[in-house]
Amino acid sequence: MNGETRPSKTDALAPETEASLGRIHRHTYAVILVAALAGSFISGARMAAGVLLGGALSIFNERWLRASTGAILGKAAATGRVPSWIASKFILRYAVIMIAAGAALWTGYFHVLGIGIGLASYVAAVMIEAGYQGYLTFRSGEGKEE
Repeated sequence: MNGETRPSKTDALAPETEASLGRIHRHTYAVILVAALAGSFISGARMAAGVLLGGALSIFNERWLRASTGAILGKAAATGRVPSWIASKFILRYAVIMIAAGAALWTGYFHVLGIGIGLASYVAAVMIEAGYQGYLTFRSGEGKEE
């Protein structure tokens, strides 16, 4: 072994977890699409563009967060400490998102509320998945008596 602790393809998550993550990603795209369509009908093209940009930033944020967390936990497990350059990826991620959103607002082509709604798309997707998991839990508990 080369000291690297990244999970390999054989270290797969439980099938239920993989399925849940796949649904969350699909829900994220669906939330972005529905919000962009609704925004374009309600407030126009600037709102739709804001939602699409915010959604893209949300997806970028989630993937970068997953990679940074994996790197930090992998390095901490292997060496017992985390180099500051790896931990600084968290701060850099926020800076990149703020610069992108600020530059977009500066152009005047994007609505600030739309960007916020798009950034919240991953949160909405997780809430949809939580509702689905709650439904599955209650459905499997029907008919059982204690």
